[in-house]
Amino acid sequence: MVKNGKTFGSLILQIALGLLFLISGIWTIQSGNGREIAGAIRSIFDGDLEEILVIVFAVIEIITGVFLLLRLFLVIGTNLDKLLMLIIMICWIVCIVMTDFIGSNGILNNLNSNFLNFLHRFANHLLILGAIIKVSE
Repeated sequence: MVKNGKTFGSLILQIALGLLFLISGIWTIQSGNGREIAGAIRSIFDGDLEEILVIVFAVIEIITGVFLLLRLFLVIGTNLDKLLMLIIMICWIVCIVMTDFIGSNGILNNLNSNFLNFLHRFANHLLILGAIIKVSE
């Protein structure tokens, strides 16, 4: 099934990504904990900067989720669409670096942790990055 040049699999990926980011951002705003990124931010930064960054990343996640879901129904200008998808990709790479490498559960700060747990978490994050890349095509 093809809609606007996208395969059924791409549509499913886009819906899944949109919901993932939207729900993750809402949870972070509601509880202040959210997913791994909030914990990584809290382990790297302190005080007001920590709170501001957690809220900023939560809002970015909500906007990303809404944008990805709206892309299913609205035609967005090609240049704007590519720019927004590039920003989403860069933000996700920053999240990967913060959570998997620098944060308190990152491999650089927790060398004694289970390496398989790190690989599993890293692989999950790479799957999401691959989905972002696929959806942006």
